[in-house]
Amino acid sequence: MKKSGIILFAFALMTLGCVKDKGFEAVYADEYISLDAAPGATKGFLNTNGLLVDGTKFQMFDYLSGYNGTISGHSLGAEFEYFSNTLTYKSDATGWKWLFGNVASPDSYKWTRTGTHHFFGWMLKDATGGASDLQSDTFFSTWTPGTKSLTVAKTLTIDSPQYDFLYSDVIPVDVIGDGIPSSVAIPMSHLFGAIGITVKNTSDLDIVVNSIRLKNFPASGTATLTYDMEDGVNVAHPNPTSAGMYSYWDNQITTPFTLYNKDHAQAGKTYDGLTGTDITSTGQPQFKLAWPMTFGALEPIKDHDDDDGNPVWTSSSPLIEVNYSEAGGSAGSTTFRFPKADNAKAAISAGKKTQLNLTFANKQVILSYDYLPWDYKEFPMAFEEDAISTTQLKFTENTFISLPKVTDASGKHDVIQLTASSTEGSYIAKGTFKAYTPVNARLIVTLGGNGEDFEVSLDSGDTQTGGNSSITIDPHRDGGLISLRIKPHGTPKSGSKCYLHFSVLNGNRESDADTEINRDNYMIVIP
Repeated sequence: MKKSGIILFAFALMTLGCVKDKGFEAVYADEYISLDAAPGATKGFLNTNGLLVDGTKFQMFDYLSGYNGTISGHSLGAEFEYFSNTLTYKSDATGWKWLFGNVASPDSYKWTRTGTHHFFGWMLKDATGGASDLQSDTFFSTWTPGTKSLTVAKTLTIDSPQYDFLYSDVIPVDVIGDGIPSSVAIPMSHLFGAIGITVKNTSDLDIVVNSIRLKNFPASGTATLTYDMEDGVNVAHPNPTSAGMYSYWDNQITTPFTLYNKDHAQAGKTYDGLTGTDITSTGQPQFKLAWPMTFGALEPIKDHDDDDGNPVWTSSSPLIEVNYSEAGGSAGSTTFRFPKADNAKAAISAGKKTQLNLTFANKQVILSYDYLPWDYKEFPMAFEEDAISTTQLKFTENTFISLPKVTDASGKHDVIQLTASSTEGSYIAKGTFKAYTPVNARLIVTLGGNGEDFEVSLDSGDTQTGGNSSITIDPHRDGGLISLRIKPHGTPKSGSKCYLHFSVLNGNRESDADTEINRDNYMIVIP
């Protein structure tokens, strides 16, 4: 079972009082199950204050198995649902802030002396938006023992309130012979992904943007969360493919906005494609929740080719529609298919942000995209009047074996073990990242360690023995995409290892760029 790797919120199960008697009572007389938010809880998507807001609610379960006592009339040895209750945050509560049931007179549950407690749950209400806006108990089904599944059916549109649905895995706590734990973490994951659009102009003309629409994008569906006490939770996302399951995401732009030409005093600004807001200082647009979906779900259907041989898509195809006019010209409309990428598993992924980047260049419009973490933090490095702006290096699947992080004299590293490639005829690892600024500066990669045993190259750069290759930063080339390739020099020497180091040469000044590109501090080894 594949579990979400993004931990967004955690609960801690704590005990009150102390255990004085290890006898054979059915429950611990003085030990109550209480839940509390863990320190540093990550914010939800919609809630800028985090989840610690009065009235925020979770549906929580404790499904007890293997218990050989009696609670509220349950028979010996039977599996049963110990509790199913809401958990509500109350900031001025005495002791615990998360309370079971009615916050005015909260319920309490005691730890058993034997058996296994299976804790899990999902978010019922984000109190930030009010009960009518962000309350989920009207469109999420309930879970009961035996059915083992929770069905989620919700239509998402840009205009209506959106709900950031968080759910947990199953966290088993075995108390047989071991007493009770001091704490148990219950990570929460996102069901939905998110999408946003940026737009900028690098051409010789002013561009007036009238609207940008996500046309016929899948915006409704049904997901099923199956809870199994042994295997945990399994999430089946929808993948709409028929036109009947699509809905129209209208644009939010109320007033056309101008993208000034590259020589204008206001040149170089970046705008939010859905709202027309200047986001130059923040770099990120307003993201909207979206169902996770594959590239296949966004694949347009061709109706015919026009006189120039360009495809004309059917009216129901999912397209990005841009209405704009050049300076002094009449309004025009251009449609784009969602851009593809090799080795990408999904166009929109649960717990990830998909950022589309639209750039008006001379005689063309360039569309690219990035995958961003839910809590994205940029790592700009200022030098002179420029800053390094890149995405993080990630190696391509199936070209390497990822080994555990190791610590050596030069630091802590994620280890990439080269693997034999049938197409290359040797050991090789490939990776990609994007670099946007400083434009026309030289990006340099060098190898430390046994660098003489490796060859490294950047696309459009010269391959150098000993690991030294460079490339000009050009955001118009494949949306800034840069490919890295590392392979042995000559006969592979088992045990050889090298370290990556990135820098930028801008004018006569060279500056380190590892914290922007090589955040995982990679080590490359030959097995």
